[in-house]
Amino acid sequence: MKKSLKFSVIVNLNASGGKNLSLINEVIKLLKKDHKVKVFKTYNKDQAKTVFKKLPDENFDRIVIAGGDGSICFAVNELFQNNGLQDKIVGFIPAGSTNILQIETKINSTANNIYGVLVSDKTKKINLVKINKNYFILMAGIGFDSKIVGSIGEKSKKYLGKIIFIIKGLQNFIFLNNEKMKVEVDGEKFSASWILCTNSKYYAGPYSITKKTNIFDKKVIVYIVKNLTRFKILNYLWLIYIKGDISSAKSVITRNFQTLKVEMTKNKLLTQIDGEKFSHQNNITIQKSEKFFNLLIP
Repeated sequence: MKKSLKFSVIVNLNASGGKNLSLINEVIKLLKKDHKVKVFKTYNKDQAKTVFKKLPDENFDRIVIAGGDGSICFAVNELFQNNGLQDKIVGFIPAGSTNILQIETKINSTANNIYGVLVSDKTKKINLVKINKNYFILMAGIGFDSKIVGSIGEKSKKYLGKIIFIIKGLQNFIFLNNEKMKVEVDGEKFSASWILCTNSKYYAGPYSITKKTNIFDKKVIVYIVKNLTRFKILNYLWLIYIKGDISSAKSVITRNFQTLKVEMTKNKLLTQIDGEKFSHQNNITIQKSEKFFNLLIP
């Protein structure tokens, strides 16, 4: 460990409704005892974009993101869009609703443990997956889960946290409405009503959905469901509970892929990446990439 480090800490004040601000402040307080820390507080993406544009002019060793999985995903994309930031070591203070990245990396969510990770020299490469011109860390979904994410407003997410995901999940389960997509996986073509691409072992919290990959592996798994039904959803939940992997479901097509293309047959459909709304598109291309970032881990 170096004697003194310079940190730029970017805080998403809306992460998890601001419920973890005390944890964030405690970690920052610990950092300031022996290190130089500059804190940038943001309330929205526009403010955060402005911060990232100015960061190349700052003199710092490490960048720390305080927020949820969506905050980390946003930050990593900004790192690659601003010269001078691509090679920076990244740390994070898990302050979101589900914090899958925290579960993957096994970071203990106490201030002292997080501080210990941030000032250590232990890093690991986190592989990124390209989606159109952007990247995601954990997963991308089109269909059932993206409709859930898309139906959640910022205010309800802020005040209800995980509860609103359960409410909207049940609502979309009861009023299930499938829209068909044309899917091409490395030249193999399918018709589907839901696809889920995962770079992560976990999904929607501490729930394992695959044993075939994790964020440290150079693998991307796609689950393709031709015709999603309520019974199938219940079956997937059961397989997650007993096996931690849904690939054994007969209704699921599982592929380890290089390039995946999705074309909507009628309406534009929202895509979610890392638990956040991405965009409404007629066409989506998801690819393995050689991009990665160096993350501080325990």
